[in-house]
Amino acid sequence: MRRPSCYLIHFVVRSVIRYAGFVCTVTALAGSLAFAQESGGPKAPPVPNSKEESSAAEDFPGVDENPVSTDFYEARQLLSKHKWVEAAIVLRSVLRVSPDFLPASVGLATALAYSARREEALGILVRAAGREKGSKHTVLVHRVQVLSRLFMKSDSFQLYQDGLNFLLLKRPRQAREKFEKTLELEPDNVEVLTRDGQALILDGDYDSAAERLRLAKRLNPFEPEVRLWLGRALHHRGEVSDAVVELRAAYGDLEGSELAPLWLSEALQSAGQTNAAIDMLEEDVKIQPNHLSSIVALAKIQIQTLSRDPKLRLGAARKELLLAQSRLPLYYSDDQPHYEGELGLSMREPREEFKLEIDKLLKQVSLRLEE
Repeated sequence: MRRPSCYLIHFVVRSVIRYAGFVCTVTALAGSLAFAQESGGPKAPPVPNSKEESSAAEDFPGVDENPVSTDFYEARQLLSKHKWVEAAIVLRSVLRVSPDFLPASVGLATALAYSARREEALGILVRAAGREKGSKHTVLVHRVQVLSRLFMKSDSFQLYQDGLNFLLLKRPRQAREKFEKTLELEPDNVEVLTRDGQALILDGDYDSAAERLRLAKRLNPFEPEVRLWLGRALHHRGEVSDAVVELRAAYGDLEGSELAPLWLSEALQSAGQTNAAIDMLEEDVKIQPNHLSSIVALAKIQIQTLSRDPKLRLGAARKELLLAQSRLPLYYSDDQPHYEGELGLSMREPREEFKLEIDKLLKQVSLRLEE
């Protein structure tokens, strides 16, 4: 019986832990942001009462509440009583007077999230993050990340987990079916949109993938995995310039990712920027010497670009391929993590297939050197 991969076990365990963690971290929005109250779904944690209540301003030191203190105090009282609609009305009036008043923006996002209006809540937080810098920007980005991926219904989370299991087993069509059912319940969940986009790419439906991932990026522009997979979909659609932009951003943010440098190098070559692709791959290999996919990609470019200094390039390619070959045992060792990140997906070839590819390239280099 085939043993489950280290990556699959790690990913499933991490998903369970992360889901439990989300229940504990839903307080990330203005003291309390939780799953929507709904029959059959997880219950929202209590909002602090008037005696224990903490102002949204306390999360952002240096914010002055004086300009709108009366209305904002009223809104805080309404939030503490779970009167989300009324609180939203008052907070909108506060923001009309003081559009940059950060605690009011966070409070409004909280009220909207509790009212099952996540997309609008995210828009408010994203705009606020765009105005702020430093620690305030960091806090707001974190809140966007949490809210954009919260599961509002327990049924939708179970459907998502079923789809994720299919995706990890590289069964994209079954995964798509589960993800699309989940999106019927939660059309604005960035995690589900991203996973559906990944499944669509694996299934070769790049148009639908780009549509899903563009929506995910609009809802949460701070998630680099979204930009990585969007860039891949755009490259396949022939939108090379836009693909390079997305993949450059992902490469800069996804430290340790194997897919980001590999896909960026392919997009750069399609854009006629072969030298830039070589420079980027060489940099990646220096930083991440275990990225055998980058080493092999670099060797392929050396083989393909023989018009200048062919023996020098072939020699370099041979050296890189021998290096990759020597590192294969460690590369596929259970001691090495085989995952991309929380929203990532491992795309490593099976060991024998990757070894066969390296062997074929080495043979090709040897034949050319003998000519």
